[in-house]
Amino acid sequence: MIMIMAVIGAVSVSVAAREVESLRSQEVETAGSQAEAAAGAGIELALSSRANVPQTQIGTGDVTYQATYASSGSVGFVAADVEEGDVVSVSFVGASAGLSGINVYWNNDAAVFVSLFNGNQATGNYTVGRFSGDANAARVASNKFTLVTSGTYSFQGASFANRTTIPINMAADPAPLQLRVMVLYQRSSVGIEPTGGTLADGGIVTINSTGTAENNIVTNVSLTRFSEQIPAVFDNVLYTNGSLSQ
Repeated sequence: MIMIMAVIGAVSVSVAAREVESLRSQEVETAGSQAEAAAGAGIELALSSRANVPQTQIGTGDVTYQATYASSGSVGFVAADVEEGDVVSVSFVGASAGLSGINVYWNNDAAVFVSLFNGNQATGNYTVGRFSGDANAARVASNKFTLVTSGTYSFQGASFANRTTIPINMAADPAPLQLRVMVLYQRSSVGIEPTGGTLADGGIVTINSTGTAENNIVTNVSLTRFSEQIPAVFDNVLYTNGSLSQ
């Protein structure tokens, strides 16, 4: 009888331990979900406000979030793995007056088709300049692109095989507003390097957000966004990255 009671007691303790462990796992899982959601909220708020987000409490519990916002890109950027047919866009709003050109880098057997949008809102005068670059001599015979000679180039830690330079005159009328680079034939990374001056910051946005929940459960989420990469459907319109008014 004593042995039977001892076995029953041991089984009861084992079941109770498993239940406690299960409850603990559920609490940790719930807290982890709360911390992840809080970090996501920090990302969204930083994106909308374009500023750092101080530590903010959600409701009356122990769930908080905070985020840092950084904007860069004045000396150019590298957009990795741009798909065939996709477009990388560069805004000249806020660029320095001395900006005289944009070096466009790409790799592989891809080619680039570049559109330079110029405009004067006061006079309503808008123009589009077209440029191209292709290192495939056999293909150039049919597509009539500008033949470029492949080489070895390095920009912001990335290696490239092809480069073409687009001339920019910030004093022109109509003035340069935006440059769009379409990647053709196959996927390639694209480097954008200003020469003679700088672009405005904002081409690259980096956000680091931290969500914290009960029991010191912490989730960190990072986001890097290239605002210059836009859908190719916009290639034939003047895309402003802003709102439209009627």
